Amino acid sequence: MMIRITELARKTGASVDELRYLEKKGFVSSVRLELKQRKVRQYPDADIRKLQLTIKYRREGFTWDAACQKALQEQENPRLFDIK
Repeated sequence: MMIRITELARKTGASVDELRYLEKKGFVSSVRLELKQRKVRQYPDADIRKLQLTIKYRREGFTWDAACQKALQEQENPRLFDIK
């Protein structure tokens, strides 16, 4: 299932510009579809959690690169990030 950039922004708390930036950096990828003579971006549902984590770390003050890296690490091993 694919979602559009505005829906992805709403679900992740990111701005559309932030999502475009992350796409440009290669952190996420989109499929561009022609819709009524304009192209729209659509993203896989699987990117939602990765982007939510990235935005969380970015809002905590990490650089984009560090936030992306931490998000990937947390997705790979979420138990490392559990706080008890």
